[in-house]
Amino acid sequence: MPPTPILGFILTLSFYVTVTSALLTQNEDPDFRPYLLSTCQRVWARGQICERRQVKTEDGYILALHRLHTKNLNYGPPVLVIHGLLSASDQWLLSGRDRDLPSILADKGYDVWLGDTRGNAYSRKHISLNPDSPEFWDFSFHEVGYYDIPAMVDYIRLQSGHKKVYYVGYSLGGTDFLVMASARPEYNKKIKAGILIAPYAYSPSNMNRVVQMLVSITTSVMRRWRMLRVFEVFPRSNATLVMNHLLCMPKSSLMPLCLQVYNQIFGLTEELNEDHLIDLMSTFRAGSSAKTLNHCMQVMHMDSLRYYDYDDAENLKRYGQTDPPEYNLSLITAPVSLHYSSQDWFVSTEKVERLTSKLPNVIGKYLVSSRSFNHMDFLVGIHARELVYEDVTNVISNLT
Repeated sequence: MPPTPILGFILTLSFYVTVTSALLTQNEDPDFRPYLLSTCQRVWARGQICERRQVKTEDGYILALHRLHTKNLNYGPPVLVIHGLLSASDQWLLSGRDRDLPSILADKGYDVWLGDTRGNAYSRKHISLNPDSPEFWDFSFHEVGYYDIPAMVDYIRLQSGHKKVYYVGYSLGGTDFLVMASARPEYNKKIKAGILIAPYAYSPSNMNRVVQMLVSITTSVMRRWRMLRVFEVFPRSNATLVMNHLLCMPKSSLMPLCLQVYNQIFGLTEELNEDHLIDLMSTFRAGSSAKTLNHCMQVMHMDSLRYYDYDDAENLKRYGQTDPPEYNLSLITAPVSLHYSSQDWFVSTEKVERLTSKLPNVIGKYLVSSRSFNHMDFLVGIHARELVYEDVTNVISNLT
């Protein structure tokens, strides 16, 4: 990509951030969500049943679980569905009952559970820590995989009466599964299958220059965050929701700006319904810890899925070696299916092949048969049902 588009993107992103900053002076009531329906509100609006539950982890975090069900159908096998980086369970409910994976599964009779990992808009509670304290945010995706996902799996098994749970993870949600099943291999026997959609495990080999630039900027920004003692990043707030409403609403005069930011980060696609862009941009930002984002950057820089890298002294104390160890993926004995696209700038086909070689029980690899299908299209692509979700539901039905 020539310098001019990159410069244009920088200016566009700068204006986007400037608008956000200006709006931060607006009302910041955390319960004021005029432009964003909650997970259960979305489910109820499409005529399905939603129950919000709470799950406590071994280290004291209180997480939200949303149980999605269709009227007049008995509960079938349970399916746990986990969101990606910085997002939340509502990320899965953007296209409509007949197009979103959780609703499709519920209409097929499965007992669907949408999980929210620690620190996002639905899971900001702890038995003793306050979200305003640095200690609350001292976690990365390692703790999510080690504590959050096992707690959800155990709760679902107890509530459903089933011994095994299907797991569906998108992007970092796939990483969470890899952490759990390798660091706590006893949980493999509790998983019927791990269905990983665009799973993040290595540095992508096909990043465009804009994404490379963002990775470089993010690394620098995180150093500044540490100096300023910023521990929570990209929380969902009234200000950002208002901003997205102004910039990304259909027929808004500023819609081209919103589209440019989206396309430069994720890539041009024929799969985007622009009417869904407002919801997509709003749900994409639900908050997490700076440490989680830093761990993701470490994976990208090391091109390896490893435990969190502190410094030599702390690594030696925690791991008995100066370098963080790799997650031992050979311990993952649960069946795994991988779903990916050649046009995904964040999860390249080459790295999916590498992941496949590390996993001992891959039961299927499903490459999207489209030359225009980016990382976000797995959630909101016009043909996501036909290109991705039918394969997902077939994997589940074949094992049920």
